[in-house]
Amino acid sequence: MPKSREQQNNLKREAIAAATLSLLDECGGEGLSMRRVAEKSGISLGNLQYHYKNKEELLSAILDDFLKQYLAENWGEQKSNSLEHTFLRILTHSSFDSCAIVFKELWSLSTRHEAIDDMLVGFYRQTHRFFCQILASSCSSSVGQDRITRTVNILMPFFEGYCVTKKALRSDPEILAQDLASFAENLMETESFRKKS
Repeated sequence: MPKSREQQNNLKREAIAAATLSLLDECGGEGLSMRRVAEKSGISLGNLQYHYKNKEELLSAILDDFLKQYLAENWGEQKSNSLEHTFLRILTHSSFDSCAIVFKELWSLSTRHEAIDDMLVGFYRQTHRFFCQILASSCSSSVGQDRITRTVNILMPFFEGYCVTKKALRSDPEILAQDLASFAENLMETESFRKKS
């Protein structure tokens, strides 16, 4: 049975997304061009421009889809309230290595493209909310939202940076997940958090 136009367009968009992410890995955002994406996707430049007018629109759409998928896979419905299990799942997720490549390019591109910067800010805010929900569900009810938020403010940059430094550090993910869970739990429970003035 022939595929509908919508199915054909979805298949083309998937091929374009895969080609774009592959080219980001190979040559970075500055080496990415509409012509290279079209060639790698196996479609004409005109066909690519039918779906995405220019490089910025292409990147915004592809990266937005990537970030939504990343959030759903890593911060979606939690099967366990264990922080250790949650951290281990994030540290060992199949997308973790590709995130280092994509996020480095996102950071670079966001300095020159307002739409990509806005998308990245939205992603971090949503991730922060998810992270707070996960910590809130795993700690005692006596821990206030301020402590949870401040703990997430410390942990989020760690995860972001770890995707880049993972290869050099060569940490055992199980031990790291245990240490992070212990650190987060101790930080939330401690009385030594300085009060806001």
